[in-house]
Amino acid sequence: MPSVATHIEVLGRARVNSPLHGARHMERKAAALVTYLAIEGPTERSRLASLLWPDAPDRSARVNLRQLLRRLRLTLGEDSLAGDDPVWLCEGILVDAREYSKLPPFQGELLAGFSYEDCGELEEWLRIQRTRFHSLQCRAAEAEALRLEQAGQLEAALETVRRLLQLQPTSEQAWQTAIRLHLRLGDRSSALLAYRDCREQLHRELGIDPSPETRALVQEFERPAEQERPRLRAPEELPLAMLSPLELVGRDNEWAVLEEAWAAGRPVYVLGEAGIGKTRLVSEFCSAQGSWLLVAARPADPSTSYATSARVSRAVLGLEPERPLEPWVRREIARLVPELEPSAPPLPSTPEEKARLAEALARLIRTRCGEMSALVLDDAHRADAASLELHLRVQDLLLEPEPGGEALRLLTCFRTGELAPAFEERLREHREAGLAAWLPLEPLMLSAAGELLAQMGVPRLEAIVPQLARYTGCNPLFLIETVRSLVAAGFDGTFPAAPPPSDRVTWIVEQRLKRLSPDALRLARTVALAGADFSLELATCVLGLHADQLAAPWKELEEAKVLRGATFTQGVLRRAVIETLPQPVREAVLRRISACLQPMK
Repeated sequence: MPSVATHIEVLGRARVNSPLHGARHMERKAAALVTYLAIEGPTERSRLASLLWPDAPDRSARVNLRQLLRRLRLTLGEDSLAGDDPVWLCEGILVDAREYSKLPPFQGELLAGFSYEDCGELEEWLRIQRTRFHSLQCRAAEAEALRLEQAGQLEAALETVRRLLQLQPTSEQAWQTAIRLHLRLGDRSSALLAYRDCREQLHRELGIDPSPETRALVQEFERPAEQERPRLRAPEELPLAMLSPLELVGRDNEWAVLEEAWAAGRPVYVLGEAGIGKTRLVSEFCSAQGSWLLVAARPADPSTSYATSARVSRAVLGLEPERPLEPWVRREIARLVPELEPSAPPLPSTPEEKARLAEALARLIRTRCGEMSALVLDDAHRADAASLELHLRVQDLLLEPEPGGEALRLLTCFRTGELAPAFEERLREHREAGLAAWLPLEPLMLSAAGELLAQMGVPRLEAIVPQLARYTGCNPLFLIETVRSLVAAGFDGTFPAAPPPSDRVTWIVEQRLKRLSPDALRLARTVALAGADFSLELATCVLGLHADQLAAPWKELEEAKVLRGATFTQGVLRRAVIETLPQPVREAVLRRISACLQPMK
C-alpha cells in the first residue's frame, strides 16, 4: 500500500494526484478503467477487456488491457492495483466517485469531456452513472442548503440554491427554498421575482403551474401587476424577412466541406433533422457554383416502386424537351416514363435490367445536364427503395467525367433517422471508402442563432435569444417559426411561459415522436413529467422496469436527439411529449411519479 495516498478525480476532468508524479490529467481509457473499478469493485480481466476494446479480437483486447494496467501501475504506484484476475483498486487509492458522500456538492460531471461511443456497453454504463451522480449532486446541494439555512447562514444557503437551480432549473422544491430564503432576508421583491422565474420555467419546460404550496409563499404580497400583460394587436402581414432571412449564417465549416468535396468531384450526403437547413445550405452553395437541378422525393413515393426515379427522369427530360433521345436510352427510360413509348417495357426485375436502366439514366443525365454543375436529390428519406438503389448505381456511373468535361456533382439530402437503415448503411460504406463526403448538419451555435434572428427585423427580439435557443434547440426553422408565432400573437418583448404554437413545428415534432418505440416514448414522458425530480431509480419505479431495461429506450432517445442525458434537446420537444399525452393519462402518470418519489425523500 502506498505510504502517501494517491487521489484520483473523475468527477469533472479526470486527473490523478500521485506522490510519484504530482498532478496530471488521465487519458481516456485509463480514466474509464479506474472509474469502473472504483464504482463496480473487483472485476474480471475479460470483462474489462470487452468493455474497453469491444471490437478487438479477444487476444488483442487482453494484450491492450495488460499494457494499460502496466501504465497505470507506473503512474499510480506498483501497489495501486491488486489481484491478477479479478482486478481491484487498493485502499490507498482514493477516488472521488467512491468517496462521494464525503465531498461537497458541485463536483462536475462524471468523466467530463470524455466520450466512449466506440465502446458501446461502456458508454451505456457511463450514461447511467452520469445520471446517478447528477442526482446525487442535486441531493447533496439540497442537504447543504438546508444545513446552511438551519445554521443561520442565509446568504450562503441562497448561493447554494442558485447553483442547484443551474443543475435542476425545474426543481420546484429548490425554487420554494429560494423564495423562502429571500423572504427570511427581508427581500420581498426578489422573492416575487424568484416565483415568477419558477412559474416561467415550469410553464416553458413542463407545461404546468406551480403547486399550491409554492403559490402560498407569495400569495399575501403578490400584486395584480403580476397578471399577464395585454397582448399587442397582431400585425396583419408579416415582413418578407420573417419568412426567409436573407443571409445564410453559421455554416462556414459546412460550406468548406462542400467546397472540398466539389473540388474533388465527390458526391455529398447532407443529413440532419427536419428544419436544420439542409435545402437552404445546398441551394445557396450550388447557386454559387452555377446552374443546378433539384428534385425532391415525396411522402407518397414509398408506395410505388421507382416513383422518385420517374420524377427525376421527367425533370431531366424537361430541360430540353425537343432534344431526341438515343433509341436504347429512350426505351429504357420508358420503363420509368411510359408516355415515351407506345409499348413501354415493364419495370426492371432482373439484375441485368436494373444495370441497363442505370446506364440509360446516367446517359440521360449526362446529355441533358451537360451545362449544369449539380443535381440534387432532396428529401431522399421519402424515396422508394427501388429508386434509392437506382440512385446509387447512377451516382457511381457519373463519378467519371465525360472526355473533355467535368463530372456532374450529385448531392443527396435526407433527414437523420428517417432513411431506411439498409440504405443508410450503404451510404456510410461509400463514405468510409472515400467515394462520397458525409455532411451532418447540427443546430446553430448561439451566436449564429442571434445573427439569424437579427435579420428578421423584430424590435427587442435580441433580449430573448437565449430563451428562444433553449426552446428550439437552435434549429433554424424552429427559431423562425417560433418568432413568427410570437409576432402574430402580439410580441411585447418578453418570452412567454407558454409560447404560441407553430403548426409547422408542432407537426414536425409530433412526427418525430411517432417514430419512437413505445418504451422510448414512455421513458420520454416520465422524464418530461418528473422534471427536476427525475432519476434512474424513479424511472425504474414508474415504468416497472429494471435499470438495464432502460438502456435501449434511453439510447434510442439520445440517437433520435430527443434527450441529451436526462435533458430534452429542445423545450418544444418536452412540451409536445407532455401535450400529446391525454389529460387523464397525464394525471395518472403524475400520481405514479408522486407515489414513487415518496420513499426516496
